[in-house]
Order: sequence, then C-alpha cells, then structure tokens
Amino acid sequence: MNVHVVWGLILLGVCDVAARTIMEALASRYDIMSFSSLVRRAGLESLLNTGKYTVFAPVDAAFQLLPEQMISQLYLKENLPQLKALVKYHIVPYTGNTHRHWTGEKVNTLASKPVRMVTYPHNKVTVVNGVVLTESNLSVSNGHIYLLSTTLAAPSGDIVKSLQQDSTYSKFLTAAALSGMTNKLKEDNITVLAPSDDAFLKMNKTRTDALFNNVPLLRALVEFHILPGVYYSYGWYNKEDIHDDNPKYDITYTVHEYGNHLFWITPFDGSVWNQDWLATNGVIHAISGVKYTWPFIGDLNRIIG
Repeated sequence: MNVHVVWGLILLGVCDVAARTIMEALASRYDIMSFSSLVRRAGLESLLNTGKYTVFAPVDAAFQLLPEQMISQLYLKENLPQLKALVKYHIVPYTGNTHRHWTGEKVNTLASKPVRMVTYPHNKVTVVNGVVLTESNLSVSNGHIYLLSTTLAAPSGDIVKSLQQDSTYSKFLTAAALSGMTNKLKEDNITVLAPSDDAFLKMNKTRTDALFNNVPLLRALVEFHILPGVYYSYGWYNKEDIHDDNPKYDITYTVHEYGNHLFWITPFDGSVWNQDWLATNGVIHAISGVKYTWPFIGDLNRIIG
C-alpha cells in the first residue's frame, strides 16, 4: 500500500532543531507558514515557547484543501475562539517517546477534545485520527513536531450518532436496535463496516424478512460488521487478513487494494465507498454489501424452510 505524505524541502540538522523551541522551529520552516501564522493569531506563541507539547502541524498544502472562505473567516476578530479551538486541537501534552507503539489510545488536546493514535507495525505508520504522521527531524527542546498532510477535525459523535445522521444506514441501525446490539456499537476502539440500505436490498427479500424476525441471527449479522481495534485506511494493506471475533460464526476478512487508495473487502460484496468516517469511539467504513458467512446463510435458509 502506498502512503502519501507531504515532506518539507528544507532539512534542518537534528542538533540545530533540537536546540530550538516548538515555536522557533515552526517559524523556521517555510512549508508550515500557514499553521505558524494561525498559532500567532491565536496568541499561543508563548505557550509553545515554554510548555512541553507534541504538535501536529499541517503543511501549507493541507490548508489549500480547505474552503478559502473558511480560512479568511478564521482571521476575523469575532471568530477568534474558533481559531484558537482549531489550533489547540493540533496540540497535545508531550507524549514522550516519539516511537511509541499506539494501539488506539485517545490523547486529550488543548481543545479538550481527544485525538486517537494508532501504529501499524507492518508499514511502521502512525496515524492521528487516521492522518499519517511524519517526523522530518523535528524533535525540539520542549517537545516534538509532526507534519500532517491534512488538518485535523474532531468527530462530532459516536458511531451510532454518526450513522443516525445519514438515513442511508437506517436498516443497519434497525438491525442493531432489534438485536440489542446498539450498545455494542458504542464501545470504544472499534471499527464498523457499515452496509447501506442498498446493500440490504441486494439480499433476497425472503431472507431479509426472516432475518429481521430472528434475533439471534440478526445479532450475529450485526457482529459481522464490528471489528475490534481501529483500522484506518492507511493501516490497511493489500491482501491483509482481519479476523472478526464473532462468537458463533468464525470469519476472516481480506482487504484488497486497487487503484489509488481504493479498497474492497471479501468475502462477498464489500467495496469501501466512504472510508475513514471518524467517530468518537472509533471509525466507520461504509461498504456496498452485507457481510455474512456460508454457515450463517445455511442457518437462515433452514429457518425459511
């Protein structure tokens, strides 16, 4: 899997950078001028010169991906609180060892909203809210700076709330509610493969009718779509096997990559058409098909008769 990141073109010596504070290091690089400007506008220069922090600094190209009007609005005096919140969401207390192996832990930011950190051993990539971190020799005297290819945004709700905001997933949420699995979708550090309503329509209607009238099988179906751990797309790789700990029907998913960072998941139909949908308790990937196993279908067919 190719990981696309943005690197600074000015390479500073490790000793030179380590002697500088976070703010001094930010100001010394031409490729993060936009973020440095926002830090100054937010009045956080002194904080980053004296406190010990880890800073996730989006490169200038990241801000070019945002609506132009959004940036200009942030510089208005009346929007200073929003500007401060944006900058503070990119700053966390110093996390110590920059090579730490993260397993989905949440780290609180200065904006009082956490980011989630995950390290994927197979490609040695660490992500924050699904965005790849790069170091680029930016250990400084009072912390560490990572460069980001995009800006960070806090998720607005947990997986259930996020799916409720889009009527496309009403059947999956109904299945969870009828089977008593809604609270399972609210557990922390999980990945949900969310089938759309169209995905359910691809199933035989006789099967779906029987399924929604059988709680044990409906519960098993929902469980097929919940994976332990947070799998952002930059942690996937071609032909990766992911085991789901379904208590009755054992299943192993295989991730396939095609094109430029596009994926589908087998067995059965499972093109990922909306990936890295952030939630406060994990991540959602919308998929085009409902997941199940042949033994599951066999049990369902026996009920139908």
